[in-house]
Amino acid sequence: MSESVTEISGLGLSILSLLDERPMHPYELAATMRHRHQDEFIRLNFGSLYHTVDALERSGWIVPAEREKEGRRPERTIYRITESGRDVLARTLGDILARPRREYPHFAAGLMFMHRLRRKEAMEHLKARAAALKETSEKLVSILAEVRAEGVSRLALIELEHKIAMLDAERR
Repeated sequence: MSESVTEISGLGLSILSLLDERPMHPYELAATMRHRHQDEFIRLNFGSLYHTVDALERSGWIVPAEREKEGRRPERTIYRITESGRDVLARTLGDILARPRREYPHFAAGLMFMHRLRRKEAMEHLKARAAALKETSEKLVSILAEVRAEGVSRLALIELEHKIAMLDAERR
């Protein structure tokens, strides 16, 4: 294996997970991620999507299943996950869930050096942040209600619940 399991990006995990459901082409992968609001948690753009698909293919974790052409549109490659892709997906998810990982958020650095600002200025920035966090939390609560209404299982929504809890905790 050319890449350690902990080095797979969130986008790579999303691609492997979706292809574990069924074969798809990259545009369909992106549309599904957006429909499921995964773009709230992973950075998604077509450049990084195609780059990640290529990297997963080079690693042997996905392979082209078929190529299709509709009308005058360019040919599309539909990918499927391989057994080694399923293995790396399971190992990576297990590693992520079992082992806390040290993260270095920019906000922590801001708090560390906030004393360099005038008190009033720091308070204004923190109030603006709290308002933005509240807005984001409310948006995610709405999304959560929407996807629950579609019958999505709670286990599949746990990342939304976690994000809402973290935003609300940071606001306090």
